[in-house]
Order: sequence, then structure tokens, then C-alpha cells
Amino acid sequence: MFHGGMGSWKHWVRNIEPLAGRFTVHALDHPSYGASASVPHETTGAEYLDLVHALFVEMFPGAAPLRFAGFSFGAAIATNLARRLAPRVTHLCLVSPAGFPTRKFGERPTRSYREAGDDEKLFREICRHNLLVNMLSDPAAISDETLDIQAECVRRTRFNSRKVSGGGTLLGDLGELQCRIRVLWGDRDDSAFRPADLLIGEIRMAVRGPLDVHRVPNAGHWSAYENAAEVNRLMLEFF
Repeated sequence: MFHGGMGSWKHWVRNIEPLAGRFTVHALDHPSYGASASVPHETTGAEYLDLVHALFVEMFPGAAPLRFAGFSFGAAIATNLARRLAPRVTHLCLVSPAGFPTRKFGERPTRSYREAGDDEKLFREICRHNLLVNMLSDPAAISDETLDIQAECVRRTRFNSRKVSGGGTLLGDLGELQCRIRVLWGDRDDSAFRPADLLIGEIRMAVRGPLDVHRVPNAGHWSAYENAAEVNRLMLEFF
């Protein structure tokens, strides 16, 4: 399971246990995220993907089959790994994937975390604001637990995920895959800066074989958290 940008394995906190009832689950912190070791600040997107591949092969050697789930930034990583590791990867589930070419659709009305300085209350207010811009669709979905996850993830992020999320690798990698592919996309993950129909359409054009696309009801970008029950059902069914 590959987490999103400015995240950690905790992006999957509501999914690991249900999947672990059927599968051996590995929820990883990417390099320079969470508890993983840091990479040099100047690391490029391509170098980062090379590093992730090298580390993954070291951790999971051999030819045993693999099933991947990737969210946003992590979906671009998972797709790139699936191409490199074919035919080991039999199933690829992408949750609101990133990795499209960099384009300017619309401004994201996010706030800078630096604005908070040492003010913890303000920092959490900015976390809440940015979650509602980028990740979640319903203010009621944000609990103290949610803010704790976001605050910890932000503070432990040491790599600019946009180097991969906007690196343009997703569609080309998808075009080379022959494994089963399912896309889960929150029905509220659609905005001026992330037009769902356009991006899903590009995925459909890139994938050569059959493609399952499911719009997850009552969920924004982080649908695996906001509507975990439905995402878990769809992942279990797929895998």
C-alpha cells in the first residue's frame, strides 16, 4: 500500500485491518516520509522512483506475486513499480491517482503551514483548512484523530511529492501494463484544479486492456479514509 503526498502509512489506517483479514499487508512509509530515512533535497522525481524501486526489490526479492494499492502520489509510485516489476504485479488498485503531466487547471486555495509558526492551535486550523481543500469533502469527516494524522504527516514530510505527482509518468506506465487495473475516485474529488472527468478519461485512453472505474460515493480525494467501508469492499472484491 503506497500512501499519498505529505502522508505516511497512516493514509491507510482504516483499510489495513480489513485487508489483513485476507492478505499479508505491507503499508509503507516512502523515503523522506513518516519514519523512513531521508533523501537528499535535490533528488529528482526520476531519481526518487529509481530509489523506491531499488528499495522495494531489496525488501521483497524473488518472483512471488504482488497486489498494489496506491493513493494519489503513491498511485504514481505503484504504477511505476508495477511496470518495472511485471509480471509479478497481478493487480493494481489506484485511488485518485496522481502522476499526470503538470498542467495549470485552477488555483488551490490552500494555506501555508509556515503561517502557523509555533502556534499549535493555528497549525491545526491550517491542517483542517487544507484537508477540506485537498483531501476530504465533509467537515464532519475531520476528527481529532484526522488532525493528528495530518499534523504528524506534514511535520515528517521531507520530499516534494510534486516531483512525482506532476512528473507525467502515470499514463505512459499504465500503457505498458497487462495486469488487472481498478481505479477508485471519490465522487466529490472533482474541482477546478482537479477535473475528474478529464483525468479519468486520460486514464481510460492510456490503459490497453479492461479497466474498472468506480466513483466512491460521499468521498473526496482521500476516499480510503472518508468512505473506508466502500473502498475496503471494492479493494477486497478486486484483489
